[in-house]
Amino acid sequence: MILVSLIGLLIFTLYRPLPINETTMIEIEKGYGLNQLIDRLSEQGLVNRPLILKGYVKVFKRSDDIKAGEYLISKTNNALQLIQKVSEGSVYYHQIRLREGSTINELIDLFKNNTVLKKDENFDDKNKIRSDLGLEINSLEGLFHPDTYNYIKGDSYLDILKRSNLKHQKILNQLWSQRNINLPFKNSYEALILASIIEKEGTEKKQIAGVFVRRLKLRMKLQSDPTIIFALGDEYDGDIKSSHIKMKHPYNTYHIKGLPPGPIGLVSESSIQAALNPEEGNSLFFVSKGDGTHYFSDTLEEHNQAVQRFQLNK
Repeated sequence: MILVSLIGLLIFTLYRPLPINETTMIEIEKGYGLNQLIDRLSEQGLVNRPLILKGYVKVFKRSDDIKAGEYLISKTNNALQLIQKVSEGSVYYHQIRLREGSTINELIDLFKNNTVLKKDENFDDKNKIRSDLGLEINSLEGLFHPDTYNYIKGDSYLDILKRSNLKHQKILNQLWSQRNINLPFKNSYEALILASIIEKEGTEKKQIAGVFVRRLKLRMKLQSDPTIIFALGDEYDGDIKSSHIKMKHPYNTYHIKGLPPGPIGLVSESSIQAALNPEEGNSLFFVSKGDGTHYFSDTLEEHNQAVQRFQLNK
């Protein structure tokens, strides 16, 4: 009878839902064992019979080792499920999104506002980032692949950047090996530069790429507004003035001929594909129609008419 009662009590203790009203995060520090965890849960009122749980752990668990980290528990979880989670190291994974078109300064701000990722005192030092990641290119712009990355508490922002850079390199190298022939690029980095401009220009990526590739071949200026915005940086107030168009800056493609010295933001795979496989045609100009799409023109006269129609009349 006593044995039956003990077994019943054990089952009740193991399978009774934890007394929480909503999903909760618990953090286990390094050096914790299951017994210490049970004591802590008891202090927090999450388990009522710590000695029974300790007895279960001693008899049925081969190891007292548990992985440090954050664990997510819901109001439907019981003590047994929690013990299994921490024994298996099923830690909670956070997510961070590196968005297409983001500059390195925007990435640094993203990390700065993240309270979970580990950051050192000089984490915003770009030379340090370049050195830690072993990158030889002077500019960090465009060297990371935009995507959603999983991480756990204690991971460093450098872990995210390293994974992102390796993914970027893999995609760029693969697409470069499959590129169209007769392109005006000396190397894959030049293709990446153009792809970063395409990323900012619009959704008709292959058409836009076709315009820019033809202009490069004809030694025409690219005349891309996003390069002016990038050159202005924090000084950009949402309006491109005539003085901005005329400014002498290595990234101002209204001023320079050819490509700027580096990318102007993170580049998606589709933008790289567009730069390396542009759409054929004769268009040399395009203008925004104000609805997210563009009007493409073969001649300057047609382009000026389109500007009058879609921009100046508004």
